[in-house]
Amino acid sequence: MKVVKVDATSSTNTFLKEFVKTHSKKQMYCIAAHRQLEGRGQRGTAWESEAGKNLTFSVYLPGLESIHKETFKLSALIALALKKVLTGYDIPKLSIKWPNDILSRQFKIGGILIENMISQNQEGASIVGVGLNVNQEAFSNLPKASSMKILSGRSFPLEELLTDILAEFELIPDRFNRMPYREVISAYHEALFKYNAVSIFQFPDGSLAQGLLRGVDKYGRLIVEFEEDRLKSFDIKEIQIKY
Repeated sequence: MKVVKVDATSSTNTFLKEFVKTHSKKQMYCIAAHRQLEGRGQRGTAWESEAGKNLTFSVYLPGLESIHKETFKLSALIALALKKVLTGYDIPKLSIKWPNDILSRQFKIGGILIENMISQNQEGASIVGVGLNVNQEAFSNLPKASSMKILSGRSFPLEELLTDILAEFELIPDRFNRMPYREVISAYHEALFKYNAVSIFQFPDGSLAQGLLRGVDKYGRLIVEFEEDRLKSFDIKEIQIKY
């Protein structure tokens, strides 16, 4: 994978989209930023990251067959790959909070933003943005945010960590094209935060409800079981897990 490092950019995803326009669309690329000025998360939120302390990067993954049919399978594979690498660094009690946040001891240490690109012949590619809190030691007004250093008590080499993550990401297109959806989702459920557990859910109007988190459906929507065995599915803008 070709890695391009920049000192600062508004968004590595935006930078990479422009980069791919003038480079081969069949090769994997990574844009890694020392400082990201306008990092984005899920639901349009901002991603706070102290310069030089964390990893903020985006990866271009080409050759994804039928990505328009199985977009959540890619999301699950990316989250599982990131969790696998962090497990090798002995980060405690890792889990994936739907749809693809990385938690350690119920604190968020990583976020993923995926933008799929589909050509007219349905051959797909994806730009995967990752923000990973590595050596940052304080987060202003973010009580649920933490870092690998805070939770483990030690610092981590950013270059080595990025190399290990990219090596795992290079395997994702083949896994996406080869692995059945049910196999991927089975692994995802094993790593899913609050899977089959009673949780509190918040709706867009601010109301709360208690239910059992039963996993995700084939579209990647969250399945929740409410009273009287009522099962309902929700997309990312329709529900949040309170924790």
